[in-house]
Amino acid sequence: MSHTKLTPEQKQARKEERIELKKLAAENARIEAEKNQKPVSEIHLSIEWKKSRTWGRNPMLTAKIKFQDGSWERANATCSGCGYDKESTVIADIFNRYLKYTLHNDLPNMKNPSSIDNNGVPYGVYISKYKRFEGGIGIECYYSISEYIGGKFEKVASGQTFDAYKFTMINS
Repeated sequence: MSHTKLTPEQKQARKEERIELKKLAAENARIEAEKNQKPVSEIHLSIEWKKSRTWGRNPMLTAKIKFQDGSWERANATCSGCGYDKESTVIADIFNRYLKYTLHNDLPNMKNPSSIDNNGVPYGVYISKYKRFEGGIGIECYYSISEYIGGKFEKVASGQTFDAYKFTMINS
């Protein structure tokens, strides 16, 4: 059995091919993980506004996620800074952790065509190679985003230092 030696160029090409295959495998695993998220029944979102000397009021979100199989879990999200909508940012964080699977499904038609773009997607939903919900866009967008993915988003309570929302999956 004869072994031919690889040239440095061939070695480099094989190395680059292995790197590309590893990236592709990681990308496919990420997409499969998104598609296989546990289906959600509802999410209760409670936001407490905490004062910061530097950044004003910052949202501290606690979410209770109920899944369609009857199980549930809790999650937290927070952010700081200024110059963007912090409330929609923490909500986007929870939507991305628990509802990304909906962006891989056939999506229902929306009743409010004024809130969608030319591709039929509401503002705040990013669909291309990566699919995600955007933050920093204003809480109002999450009403049409929720409808787009087959759910309903509603404000259930608010006060000087708190806001509470509920997302309910209607089309499951």
